[in-house]
Amino acid sequence: MDRQWLDRKLTVAQAEAEHMHDGRPFGRLQGQWEQMKSQMAEGDELWSFVSPLDSWRHLAGRAGVALVRNGEIIGHLVTRMN
Repeated sequence: MDRQWLDRKLTVAQAEAEHMHDGRPFGRLQGQWEQMKSQMAEGDELWSFVSPLDSWRHLAGRAGVALVRNGEIIGHLVTRMN
């Protein structure tokens, strides 16, 4: 995953609301989401990410939520792929 894929900054509440499935945040990925949230430290940021359009055209697209610390991606959760 590349930093250039970062799309927009999110709060935890925004991420959970945007990825609500089956009545729970991130649906079947909830355990992975909770693990990523537990790694968050003061000053960390959540960002949505999406791979470039060309990757989607070649059936290799990815999108989701990334955990960023001091400008570096330290974790991510893929919520869409093709």
